[in-house]
Amino acid sequence: MKEVLRLNEISPLVNSVFQDKYIMTKDAKEPVGILVRSFNMHEYKLAPSVLCVGRAGAGTNNIPLDRYAEEGVVVFNTPGANANAVKELVLSDMLMCGRRIAEGIAWTNGLTDGEKTVAEQVESGKKAFAGSEIKDTTLGIMGLGRLVAEAALALGMKVLAVDPYLTKEAASTLPEDVRILDNIDDMFALSDYLTFHVPLTNETRGFINRESIAKMKDGVNIINCSRGELVDNESIIQACESGKVNRYVTDFPATELLNRKNIICTPHLGASTAEAEDNCAVMAVDEIRSYFENGNIINSVNFPRLDMGELESGIRVAVMIKDVADPALSVMEMLSAAKIKYSRVMASRREDGISYVLAEITQENIPSLLFYGEEGAKIISYRAIEK
Repeated sequence: MKEVLRLNEISPLVNSVFQDKYIMTKDAKEPVGILVRSFNMHEYKLAPSVLCVGRAGAGTNNIPLDRYAEEGVVVFNTPGANANAVKELVLSDMLMCGRRIAEGIAWTNGLTDGEKTVAEQVESGKKAFAGSEIKDTTLGIMGLGRLVAEAALALGMKVLAVDPYLTKEAASTLPEDVRILDNIDDMFALSDYLTFHVPLTNETRGFINRESIAKMKDGVNIINCSRGELVDNESIIQACESGKVNRYVTDFPATELLNRKNIICTPHLGASTAEAEDNCAVMAVDEIRSYFENGNIINSVNFPRLDMGELESGIRVAVMIKDVADPALSVMEMLSAAKIKYSRVMASRREDGISYVLAEITQENIPSLLFYGEEGAKIISYRAIEK
């Protein structure tokens, strides 16, 4: 039975997905895979046996993606598995912006009976927490989340969206009332509420700053359930204190944001539901099993997608190779030189020249392979997958 190492607590539902082929343990000595949530792997030393890492969640800032690619280790994540949980938190954040709920709760919890009863103090003091409704306001979404858009429309909001990576296929699934904009500055100028659903990259880091906030409507509400580093904290603090930003609600607390005027911090609750944790764990295990048993790479964040379907019988050869002009041709030459018969070969390639090649073999047994391809080429890893 193959071992899978868990570096965080993982939903026990994965055991039913692993069935009797794998065992998940925190003490694996020679794991073929790793399941992780928030554990920081940047200084972690991988066992030589590790083929892949499954991140039970969307973000992978805690994993050294390029270094693992150099070592032939595929990293998977679980996009969409926690989408409903994040959607619900975004909705609650919008309501907290408009209705001053958090401030009202804090004030109420400090009340005691005195000259006036608590009930009397509530009636006389509630006007300090009067808010506004979200109906008929405009929500701007960067990195379009379909569930958030649908929920906002159902609540009577107008929805704008900017997403440079939105495919025609994905756009076709959106409600027709969602208005897609080409320019994010237009969305800033028109939105009463803004929410982000984008990864942290060099392009998105700190993109909410003095310059971008200046382009927004006065009194805008900003919700960040994506990544803390998308927002420049000094800029958002100044904007909230001046009233340019009505509320900033972030799921990523930082020392400088605590107890600040018009800033509400939640303790990274975005995917913290039992349902989301189950969904993420099961999806990560499905991806790991498909890679182990079929050689397929689906939802990887450090290798392009390659899907040859299910291995119904026979053998597949999976090769990680670097610095070849045509990785599929190179592996075919390698197989031919070893007198191994094959039926089809598929390849995917990273920008840095690391490629993954999957070949379906038409004979029962295969000998050890030697590489006979281009000079300077390097095989990072090789394995045979048998049904």
